[in-house]
Amino acid sequence: MTPRVRVLDRTLTLLLGLGLVVLALFAFDWRFGVVGRYQDSLPTGPASDVVASGWWPWVFALATVLLGLLALAWLLAHLRRPGPSSQRLDSSDETGRLEVDLRSVAAAAAERFATMAPVTGARGTTEARGRRTLLVLHASVDPAADATTLTEATEASAREVAAAFPDDDVRLRVVLDAPRRKRLGRGTDRVRVR
Repeated sequence: MTPRVRVLDRTLTLLLGLGLVVLALFAFDWRFGVVGRYQDSLPTGPASDVVASGWWPWVFALATVLLGLLALAWLLAHLRRPGPSSQRLDSSDETGRLEVDLRSVAAAAAERFATMAPVTGARGTTEARGRRTLLVLHASVDPAADATTLTEATEASAREVAAAFPDDDVRLRVVLDAPRRKRLGRGTDRVRVR
């Protein structure tokens, strides 16, 4: 998700929230008459005239199609795009171009992190953040892990990535999830007591 889409999401969420608060306050005031006095019933004659007109179904269909296209565009803007797959190194010159396969580096960094830290299910991905690239390592913490070991492994991984990419165009982010629960079910043994 791009920063522009994120700002648009937050703005629309704020406007929708404010609109719902205003609607709730209006309904409360209509019910109890704290601020104003309103009629007990609303006339629906003008709305019935509009719905009965010949152009209403066409306008309604067009508005439905436009809202559907807007919703589809909004969903597509929120799809997670894969990060960059390669990075050109500063060592490239007129004699040749040097590139590194970032997805392979991310996978190797995840495997290396799994050997240093008490984690399970480590995997690596890439993300583009402006001109920089992030190698993102996702892993679940082992239930018996301690914070010191996790911190040391994360710092060691960050140093290794910084040494591999000294121009600071590629950085490391480690995302640790809570320990996974073991599921009870088909793999459990049952004991019958008589």
